[in-house]
Amino acid sequence: MLLKIKRDALLKPLHLTTGFVERKQTMPILSNVYIKKSGNTLNLIANDMEIQVSITTNAQMEGEDFTITLPGKKLQDILKAFTENSEITFEQQEGKIKVASGKTKFILQSLPAEYYPLLKVTDEVICQFSIAQATLKKLLTQVQYAMADKDSRVFLNGMLLEINNNQLHLVATDAHRLGFVAYTLGENIQNCSVILPRKTILELSRLLDDSTETILVKIYPNQVYFETPTKQLISKIIEGKYPDYERVIPLGNDKLCLIQREELLQAVDRVAVIGIDKLKTLTIELNHNQLIISCTNEEQEESRDEIEVAYAYNEPLKLSFNINYVRELLSNCHVPSIQWAFYDSTRSVLVTIPNEINFKSVIMPLRA
Repeated sequence: MLLKIKRDALLKPLHLTTGFVERKQTMPILSNVYIKKSGNTLNLIANDMEIQVSITTNAQMEGEDFTITLPGKKLQDILKAFTENSEITFEQQEGKIKVASGKTKFILQSLPAEYYPLLKVTDEVICQFSIAQATLKKLLTQVQYAMADKDSRVFLNGMLLEINNNQLHLVATDAHRLGFVAYTLGENIQNCSVILPRKTILELSRLLDDSTETILVKIYPNQVYFETPTKQLISKIIEGKYPDYERVIPLGNDKLCLIQREELLQAVDRVAVIGIDKLKTLTIELNHNQLIISCTNEEQEESRDEIEVAYAYNEPLKLSFNINYVRELLSNCHVPSIQWAFYDSTRSVLVTIPNEINFKSVIMPLRA
């Protein structure tokens, strides 16, 4: 017998690794998860040759020490099929692995672990810092929705991680909107910057928990390494020069509007019942202390809602936005109120948090 372990003790770390497993691979072994047992410690590793995750778990288990690879997503589906707290056994059978619980068993193909292409850090570290997992997770959440997806400008399909004067800056943009967040690090850190791939950001967000336990971040010339006592993530970086994001952030928007975030989000969700089609257009009309939100779809059906806001100007404004951009901003900025700063009805809008200088979001209006 290779291993006897409780289902949930294996399923949780396996769930964290399978996001890195691609079903269609030029190398079949990359569809597998690398599993190594040493005493009461299991180490699960998965990668796609660009990003690699390593999850370590300590649990009550029996069996000899071993290193094998098994089909990651298939193994996850098998474990889900077993009942909670059931005991799972793994046995080697003629080059294959039998996974069983009670009278139920599965026979899986296993490729030799020595052929698994593990990623390793290859250069000297440029800079490093530590940050609480919950803090980093919150910072990523505030801007990651603004990353592009499958844009021909590869550098937009990721997030800029920049250290400048002991401040961590995270920036994401798809050229139609931009998210910026800053956080002061209490260390003397070398200035540096890298562009992290979109998949790295999404999987890193999944790995982080809401604890104050710190995560160590090391930046290398071609890689970034994230480490906690039980999780490690190695990622290649995107080559290229990130746009000068500071030029995109408008400085002259002088018409300020204070809005209750949750109230606006609920109003947007209501009018979106009509507006979610190919157009995806949300129109806002701003008058003295009044905001009107409306949508029109391809069948010329309409929806309209109205909320009170703090807008002390007599100059009305009317702008249209991609409704998903507004919803994603409001859904990921967990504060009571936000401030919208306008210049006129054609230029980009700057969204900030009152009395907070470390968060900025820019949304370009749609052209008429």
